[in-house]
Amino acid sequence: MKIKGKIILHILVFSLISFLAVFVLINKGIFYSNNFSNFIDDIKNRQNKPKNSTIDIGEVTPNNFIKFGDDLSVISKSKFVVLSSKLQKLLEINHNFQYPIVKNSNFKSLIFDSDGTNFMVTTKSKELGNLSLEQKIITGDISDRDNLVLVTESDEYCCEMKVSSVNGEDKYQYCFSKLYVSDVAINDSGDKVAICGIQSDGEKTKSVIQIFDIKSKSALFIKEFENNVFFSIDFFDDKNLVAIGDKLSISMQNLGQKTKEFEYPKDSLCLSSFDKSSGIALSFSSTHDERNQYIVMLDKNCQQTAKIETGKRLKSIVREKNKVTAISESQLLILSSGKFQKQKVHSKRVPISCQKAIPISNSKCFLLGSSEISVINLK
Repeated sequence: MKIKGKIILHILVFSLISFLAVFVLINKGIFYSNNFSNFIDDIKNRQNKPKNSTIDIGEVTPNNFIKFGDDLSVISKSKFVVLSSKLQKLLEINHNFQYPIVKNSNFKSLIFDSDGTNFMVTTKSKELGNLSLEQKIITGDISDRDNLVLVTESDEYCCEMKVSSVNGEDKYQYCFSKLYVSDVAINDSGDKVAICGIQSDGEKTKSVIQIFDIKSKSALFIKEFENNVFFSIDFFDDKNLVAIGDKLSISMQNLGQKTKEFEYPKDSLCLSSFDKSSGIALSFSSTHDERNQYIVMLDKNCQQTAKIETGKRLKSIVREKNKVTAISESQLLILSSGKFQKQKVHSKRVPISCQKAIPISNSKCFLLGSSEISVINLK
């Protein structure tokens, strides 16, 4: 009996160690810097928060209605709110930003005033810092660790890029003499930064992508493009990223050592969506009024994996894994397609004021209305 008991104990210990190892591997970002203590605070914070059916938020642009880990962050003209899947208000902060923008990592939010000088950093339960810069902010991003990046205007250059810690400690600075940055991204570890922008060189205007290591003064990767304008850039992980332009998208693997371009069809690009776990989704239309859109899904290497016909004019698209959640007029569409399966379309009627839907699970979505947020059941 003692031997049998020891065997059972060893099995339980082994199972516990295995569970912890898998948990750490999947959630390793929690153990970066002070993320673990913030993670515990976030869990405690949501325990006694009341559940809601709708949240009045005021006017919100769809780009400021985004996932925050498994939750939601949204910023209106007057306040920033973090909501759980049960519409619990996990955090609410008033602001006076004129043009507010929110960018998230898995554990932190960066909120800044585009064309202003102020910004703040939060977790899902508390504000970590509220700071100001001398120059106006153009764009920014935040990592899973302490570092964030902001691109600002400059008196002497076209613009400046600054990497700092959450508490404002300077980590890296780079000045662009001929390049105007349109978007910036920082990887989860906070040590690599990528930008896309427009560079004027004499009579020619070029679109440029650059990747930086904050321990190096010069760029690790530079690539120029003609007849294309990049407006978005994002990291999939610490070394792989993608940039989306109006004529093509490009994946950069191992910090640009290998690249793959996807040139668009002749039709016009209407909407785009980035999913860190799977790739991007792009919608196109052959008409000037953007009707009869179809969606192209690309993997992390910018290889096309699916093409989905909608026959509709779409307001927004959100990619998550192999599915796209779209809003068209008064319909919510769940679209999926792959190499070995037929196209699937699930539709649900929504108010015509609905602007964007974000999946919470296979059966629920966050819904952004004209001035309120709700949760809709798909079944």
